Amino acid sequence: MILAAMSLFQREGYAAASWRRIVQESGAPWGSAHHYFPKGKEQLGLAALEMASQTVAASMARCFPEGGVAADGVRQLFEGGAKLLAKSGFTAGCPICTVALETAPQSPTLTETCNSAFQLWRQTIADGLVRCGMSAPYAAKLAVLALAAFEGALVQARTAQSQEPMLDCATMLEQLCREPKSGA
Repeated sequence: MILAAMSLFQREGYAAASWRRIVQESGAPWGSAHHYFPKGKEQLGLAALEMASQTVAASMARCFPEGGVAADGVRQLFEGGAKLLAKSGFTAGCPICTVALETAPQSPTLTETCNSAFQLWRQTIADGLVRCGMSAPYAAKLAVLALAAFEGALVQARTAQSQEPMLDCATMLEQLCREPKSGA
C-alpha cells in the first residue's frame, strides 16, 4: 500500500489518490487499509512520503562517491532523474513536491514531512559535494540551488515531455561545480 500510494502521489498527486484507489492499486484487501493505517489516508501518506524521502536520498548519495568529481555527480543526478521521467512516459513527477504543493500548509503533518524530505535531500547533496572535495559552505549553498533546479526542471520536463530542461540544468550546475569556491 505504501508503494502504491507513493506511485500515485508521484503520478497524480495527493488529492487524486483516493483511499479506495490506493487500496485497489496495491491489491491489498480492504480490511488491511484500516488495520495498518487506522488514522486513514494521511497516516499512509506519511509512510509513503518517508519511504520516498529515504529512497531518493539513497539514490542521490550514490551519485557522489568519495573522491569523485562534483560536476560528474551533478550530471549523474540530473541524467538519472531525466531517464526515470522519460521511462515513465513523462508521468512520474516528485511525490514530495506534488504533495507539498497540494497540502502545505493545510496539513501541518504532511507539510513537516515534506519539509524534512527536502532538508534531507539538500543535506545529502551537500554531503556528496563535500565527499567530492568541495568546501562545506559552498556545497551547502550549491545543494539548495541544485535541489531547486532539479525540482523545477522536473516540472518543466514533465510538461514539455522532454528531458531537455533537466539536462540543461545539469550543464549549468556542472559549471558552478568547477567555479572557484572563494567568497562563497
